[in-house]
Order: sequence, then C-alpha cells, then structure tokens
Amino acid sequence: NRTLERAENLKNDLLKNNSDGVVESAKTLSPVTDITTRLLSDDVGVCNALKDADIIATTTNTCNPLFPGEWPKQGCHINGVGSYTPLMSEVDDELVKRCELIIDTKEALEVGDLSCMKGDDAHQNCIGLIGDIISGDLVVGKRRDDPNESKIDCTFYKSVGTAIQDVFSAQAAYEYAFEHNIGRSVEM
Repeated sequence: NRTLERAENLKNDLLKNNSDGVVESAKTLSPVTDITTRLLSDDVGVCNALKDADIIATTTNTCNPLFPGEWPKQGCHINGVGSYTPLMSEVDDELVKRCELIIDTKEALEVGDLSCMKGDDAHQNCIGLIGDIISGDLVVGKRRDDPNESKIDCTFYKSVGTAIQDVFSAQAAYEYAFEHNIGRSVEM
C-alpha cells in the first residue's frame, strides 16, 4: 500500500468483524482491535514501530532498503519475502549482518538483500534452509543467544519463493478447509 489512503482502507478491511469467514481455531485468539498505519516517509513513526516490534515482515518489491538496519530492536525476527532478484533489497547490509539467516532455497543467497553474504566468511550468519529447521536438523537462536556472538542479535528468514513450498502449502490449506467444512466446492 503505497499511499496512506490505501493503507487505511486495508486496515479498515482487516478490522471489520467478519465472523463468518473466521476459522474456528482462530476464534479463540484475541481479536485485533487497533492497527496503526505509517508511511515509510515518517522516519520517527517507523523507527518507533520497529523498536517495539517482535516480528517484522517485509513484503515489497523495492530496490532500496525500507529502513536503517539499526532500527529493529534486539531479539526481533524479520521475514523478508518481497525481494527476489539481485537488484531488489528490502533490508540493508547492517541488519543482515546482525541476524542469524534462514533461507528457503540456496537461490535466496543471490538476492540483493543478501549481497553482503558474498566472500570468504560471509556465509557465517547463514544457519541453513527452513526445511532443515522444520525437520529438526537445525536449531535457530544458538548464535543469537551465545554471549561470544554479540553482533548476532536477531533472526532473518529470507524467502524468494519455491514452487514445491507453494504446492505443499496449498495442499495443507485445502485439506484443513475440507476437514472443517470451510469454503464451497465449485465444479470446473
């Protein structure tokens, strides 16, 4: 949402009470009652929001980092899912260097966000693939929680997208919806 008006419209849509479309298990969660919108040009507002955020999601196709890497608070997690080419970058090198890095595919190392990950020991922050973490073969947080690794204070998941993950996600969503009688069947 590149304008405040579009952001406010999205916010209002998200805040509407639409209990018919709520998944049963989600009804037990506390409802979102307030969303604050900020334009990226509001440096003070964005900085304050990032200093309070536990999770940050960047979902744009920008070629320029959205904010300085020192703004997010220590211990936060960043999901970067918008950039997918060597020229695109949602976060800066400073933030990447502060993070334990998790990637969806090895191709993620080629995107602009991770341009600082080139060189002899540049891959030291990359702990591995998300699939290895899901399977339990890798653990996130060891370097962040190690007092000898003082510069590592966040985690960053970088996804450039992969068809097999899309297929499995769609299958899981379909099965859940089918089991819980959500949605409707359409003849094709």
